[in-house]
Amino acid sequence: MNISIAIADSNKEYVERLLEVLQQYDELTIHVYTNWQKLQTAMVGGRFDVVLFDPDISDERMTFSKVRLPVCLYSDEARNCGLYADTAKVIKYQRISSIYKEMIRAYAEKAGYSADFDRSQNTTVAVVYSPMGGSGKTTVALALASKLASQGQSVLFISAEQLDSSNCVNPHNEDGIITLVQAAADDQVSFPLTVKGVMKQGLNNMFYIEGFQRLADYDAVTDKEMSDVFDKLRRSGVCNVLVVDMETSLNAVGRAVADLADTIVLVERPGELPAAKVEMFAHQVFANEHMNKMVRVFNFAENNSKFSQALDRPVAGTIHNYGNLPLKNVIQAINMNNELQTEIIIRK
Repeated sequence: MNISIAIADSNKEYVERLLEVLQQYDELTIHVYTNWQKLQTAMVGGRFDVVLFDPDISDERMTFSKVRLPVCLYSDEARNCGLYADTAKVIKYQRISSIYKEMIRAYAEKAGYSADFDRSQNTTVAVVYSPMGGSGKTTVALALASKLASQGQSVLFISAEQLDSSNCVNPHNEDGIITLVQAAADDQVSFPLTVKGVMKQGLNNMFYIEGFQRLADYDAVTDKEMSDVFDKLRRSGVCNVLVVDMETSLNAVGRAVADLADTIVLVERPGELPAAKVEMFAHQVFANEHMNKMVRVFNFAENNSKFSQALDRPVAGTIHNYGNLPLKNVIQAINMNNELQTEIIIRK
């Protein structure tokens, strides 16, 4: 998808700063105008999807009849912001990556749904699951996403837990997954652009989308809605590996996500009770249906650690017990010590 954008601002230094960042986004074709008359002439042909403009580039109100989305660069010192009270706005003097995200999300709502996903992007979905709490499932999921990113993969991490615990390392600022649920259900919204607008860069260059922060939001989402979100995510072309941190309870929402997975990473920890839990899990219909997708990761391993023998599936990692180290340090240690075999998890 290509978006033609015009930047209109008489401040050449600010325009150069915008260009330096916005040129990094492949979907943007950027044109620059420091004179409003030249911009008006260029807009006659209807060549721009977005015009990002400083309101003081002209003392008269400009018309954008052939532009899908005009966006006013709002600032307190601008004299003419009042001329564009009915126009989309972004704060001018903020981080430019934030300007991009606000602009692209506003454009997604205007652009309409596009089924033209990037099918050249072969996205693999790896979900990380454990039938028992306290297995270190989220740690393994984050370490996997981090390891794949360090190997040059384009990785998107998303939590499908009832309460997203990954915000220990990937900060939570907005309801990313709820935004995707709403976008997937609305044919008037471009889902791929919405994804671009909510994904953020997190630990070790992985990208992530914030998960659920309220039980009420999780309870309100149906299995069909979650299935639509993850189906469109894998077809959106934004990554080649999607790593999903699953909820421990296998409710309808969790099963819907697992059904779309290419690989299910089963995280286990040593001990009599965890082994009993895995043995019960191995006899469930879900386990039998998805057996061929499963690989195992042994977590909290120490000398003479014993893990369940109930599942005869490939072992894709043995992770040592790192005690009470900070989570970021544990993730770094797992990857430094090559304790996850990504070639077993991401099977081509």
